[in-house]
Amino acid sequence: MKINIKKYILYSSVFAIFTEAFFFNYIIDWKLLYLIVLSNFLLLLKINHIKFNRNFVFILLGFFIHGLVCYTAIGIPYNFMLSQIIGIAIVGSYFYNVVSLFKTSEIIKVYIKMSLYVAVIGYILYVINYNEPRYRLMSIFKEPAHYVVVVIPACYYYLKSKKYLEFSIIFGTLILSNSSLGYIGCGLMFILPNLTLRRMGYLVALLPIVGAVFYYIYSEHTFFKMRVDDTYNSLKVIQTGKFDEKTNLSSYVMIGNLYIARKNISDHPLGSGIGSHHYMHTEKYLKEMRPPEYLRIQRRHTDNSFDANSLATRLFSEFGLFGIIGVFLFLYYSSTVFKRPDLFFAQGVFIYFLLKLFRDGHYFPPELFLFIWLFYFSVKEQKQIFTNSKTREA
Repeated sequence: MKINIKKYILYSSVFAIFTEAFFFNYIIDWKLLYLIVLSNFLLLLKINHIKFNRNFVFILLGFFIHGLVCYTAIGIPYNFMLSQIIGIAIVGSYFYNVVSLFKTSEIIKVYIKMSLYVAVIGYILYVINYNEPRYRLMSIFKEPAHYVVVVIPACYYYLKSKKYLEFSIIFGTLILSNSSLGYIGCGLMFILPNLTLRRMGYLVALLPIVGAVFYYIYSEHTFFKMRVDDTYNSLKVIQTGKFDEKTNLSSYVMIGNLYIARKNISDHPLGSGIGSHHYMHTEKYLKEMRPPEYLRIQRRHTDNSFDANSLATRLFSEFGLFGIIGVFLFLYYSSTVFKRPDLFFAQGVFIYFLLKLFRDGHYFPPELFLFIWLFYFSVKEQKQIFTNSKTREA
């Protein structure tokens, strides 16, 4: 039987974003993702479909020049920068070639179906107590928060497409994840589409409901209440770096990395270069912090130093004012997708972008670039349709 290469590339590439738990360790982590990307690159080469996006190349070049200047001035080993640029270049280029090979509707259709299947698997694993901790649904992922961000665009797409059964299936998993990020995503799905002047009335009506849901979750779920209370009580540590001995790990890594970012921006307003946050954390500013002693004993006081626990924190730390301005400009221009009622998937990806800024500062997880390029081509296709319709009218 002859294998359809294009169809294989499509399905394997979408499946790749769900494979973070498929790996084994031998000296380094060998991930199924790496095998998919490498083998599919060879298949793309075979069908003569390897190309590069000019703007993406310019952005990478900008990262390199900025990093080279900052690393040289501060004295940071260049391997931190090169590993990030190479990773972004490989994963970003791969998914650009995949997405450009198909219509966005084809890829979206496969993605939302796989998300639904993964959600169903999540229920099964949750019922048989397969995952640890047992009270948090994470399906075939390593962490509930990672599961949440990957399926949130599919959940939103089903909602806006009025496919309420599919929406309910995935939405239920977001609730059972017991992830604060998941709860934020649930709220954003209903709030963001109403952030227009015409829909402010709906927003006002929804706010009490969202507030009531938040209060209920805060009151009834000890885990969520602990997260909120600890975060609130620890905010002052961003200034001092001195932690209470009872601070839990989740609050510590979030507040600690914010402290490192604040110090780094203060000392280097234009940033320290891509990939440098871990070095600045462990080699420059950790000695000025006072982590809880139990975390020092467990050697977990540098947890999440590589990704800063948050994409926004990492971007601000490594790019300084450039990062702050860049994030706000990106959010401003990308939020315009809510002006087009037919760009459901792009709107869902915007919610994903917000959640990524809140949590997980890795620059090249597989779903990031699949979503970026789907967002890019979805908007591009809609602009082309609009231009063509105007031309016909003229």
